[in-house]
Amino acid sequence: MSLTQQCRDFIVGAILGDACLERNGKNVRLRIDHGQRQQALVEWKFQQLVELSPSPVRRVEVMDPRTHKTYIHFRFVSQTTELLNEYFELFYGQQGVKCVPENIVSYLNSALSIAVWYMDDGGRRGDCRSGYFNTQAFRSEEVNLLRDCLMRNFNLTTRTHFAAGRPRIYIAKAHFQQLCDLIQPHVIQDMQYKLL
Repeated sequence: MSLTQQCRDFIVGAILGDACLERNGKNVRLRIDHGQRQQALVEWKFQQLVELSPSPVRRVEVMDPRTHKTYIHFRFVSQTTELLNEYFELFYGQQGVKCVPENIVSYLNSALSIAVWYMDDGGRRGDCRSGYFNTQAFRSEEVNLLRDCLMRNFNLTTRTHFAAGRPRIYIAKAHFQQLCDLIQPHVIQDMQYKLL
């Protein structure tokens, strides 16, 4: 068995965003989990990952340990499969912590990947018609790898801004329309508000 290129592109964007990979025995599964406002995004992702035989989408209550408030989430997991082992080794390595691989330029090379990543972690600034990717979970060196990839594969100029001391990819007004044009065909209706 092998995955279609579309599914592979989807997986790369999802992992860079909010998805996570989990070891389950000797193989791996992909987990998708979003808040109630992103229910349509979860359902779309479920349809996109049908070849990984995902479990049905579930509505769950999640308590935030910091605020002790309960929130509604929608989530599902893919089938545990050896087809995802490559991605675990690539994005989690020996430490088991999500990271950006040095050869990300070989994997992040489709508009679909960028769109999935952007719907999870991207945003539009209303004050100056620019945009950003929330990459604060990654180290500065990893963010530089992503920025280099965006330039090499999509000719997209970006900068690093810092939010609370953590690196975030910023796309200035002059280049943000270029990003929007690239990903718009793949962005679901409920997420079009993130585009110009």
